[in-house]
Amino acid sequence: MELLKSILGQQLYSIDILTISLLLASLSIGYIYIVSSHTRQKKANKYPPYAPGGMWQHIQISASSQYPWWILDVARDLHNRVFQLSLPMSPMAHKVVVGEVDTFRRVLTDPLSEKPMEFYQPFRDIVGGPPTVLTSNGHEWHGKRKAVAPAFSSNHIKRMTRVALETTEIWIRDTLVDPTKNASFDVGEEMIGITLSSISETAFEYKMSTQEKKIFGRELELTLIEFALKAPFNPLRALFSWFLPERGRAFAAAQNTKAMMFQIIKSYRNMKEPLNNGTIIQLVMESDAFLTDEERAAQLMEFLIAGHDTTAYTIAWILLELARNPNEQTKLRESLSQLDPEDWSRSEYLKKVVKEGMRLYPVVAGGSVRKIGRDIMTSRNELLPKGTICFLPFMLLFRNPDIFNDPDSFQPSRWETPTRDMLDAFNPFSLGKQNCVGQSLANAELFAIVARICSEFELSVESEGSVDFFLTLKPVGARLRARKV
Repeated sequence: MELLKSILGQQLYSIDILTISLLLASLSIGYIYIVSSHTRQKKANKYPPYAPGGMWQHIQISASSQYPWWILDVARDLHNRVFQLSLPMSPMAHKVVVGEVDTFRRVLTDPLSEKPMEFYQPFRDIVGGPPTVLTSNGHEWHGKRKAVAPAFSSNHIKRMTRVALETTEIWIRDTLVDPTKNASFDVGEEMIGITLSSISETAFEYKMSTQEKKIFGRELELTLIEFALKAPFNPLRALFSWFLPERGRAFAAAQNTKAMMFQIIKSYRNMKEPLNNGTIIQLVMESDAFLTDEERAAQLMEFLIAGHDTTAYTIAWILLELARNPNEQTKLRESLSQLDPEDWSRSEYLKKVVKEGMRLYPVVAGGSVRKIGRDIMTSRNELLPKGTICFLPFMLLFRNPDIFNDPDSFQPSRWETPTRDMLDAFNPFSLGKQNCVGQSLANAELFAIVARICSEFELSVESEGSVDFFLTLKPVGARLRARKV
């Protein structure tokens, strides 16, 4: 009986400690929020308006699949594409969504703007801990970016695009041409398979097995949900990790994907000599910017994540929209038929189709995040004070009805005579010194794969599926049917 009382007492003591800790954390954040809100209300007319709802609602919506659509609704209701959020990160700093073109461009191109580590730090947990190109600033960022930039030279892009096309040819043969198949396919999943195989082989000199791709996809999803979607908007998750089983599972998943990167490093070291010079893995392995295998594995993981799903889902959205719009598909096929395959990238209609697909469905819909290093005024003369954390969602820019007529429709022809505002608003790879280092490769693969499929096959929609968002905007369960023409 005494032993039972002792055990129960210890349990109750643990519960009391947890309750007190949660209460103190909540009171601290509440106090800081009230003080900062009171200070701001004195000068409310100086700052952008707040989005409807309180802190808890903003945390929930920012970490949900509805975030891209919610910010569109808020901008419409407020008649303002710059507005504040109530989030617990950096309680004394303003958190502002910026979807106004001029302010968006000034934030990203200002040399004093930098990535807020309070937001990007959780991303390091995805790749195993060490800083990477995406999750660093200053000299550390510059050294890493400079080390890997040569991997995206024109010669390497041509080689990597060629491999992507070879992978696409195998997929066409096995999925679309095989008479035993019904030529119906899940467009999101199949494009993921193509781009994951391509980047693994060209960037890392490693051929992933089907099983490895399945494991990588499953474990990556768990880590992204926790560290890219939930943790950046709710710092309390890091404080109470022990009481969140899904967070523990995410750490385990991150270790599993990290182990895959170590396997890729081991395979590279076991090669007698590299098959190609100047690849991403060669540069990472030989550069002083990455001193340990932990750092090398983290950077390889980042490139694998960023280099396959963004490209894959962009291709998927473009193919889905072409299947929904057969007239646009016919125009594209006619344009391609007038050129030799090696010149398909010169097709003006292909350029319009790709640009419109990226505008309508920006895969990185949440865009970039920056902390500004000086005061910036919006076009409405509203103040973004130094230290403000700016969320810069592409969705808010690309579906602005004041810039794009009928913004929710797929209209490649809108790019025949684009306005200055349209050109200024369309920045799918971000702006400034910390823009996407792999944008040339992404563009080359988009043009090559979309052109190859549409040149030979007529696409139609078998199942619309649904739209999902966590870090990337993707079609789920959308199935297309292909008929050879």
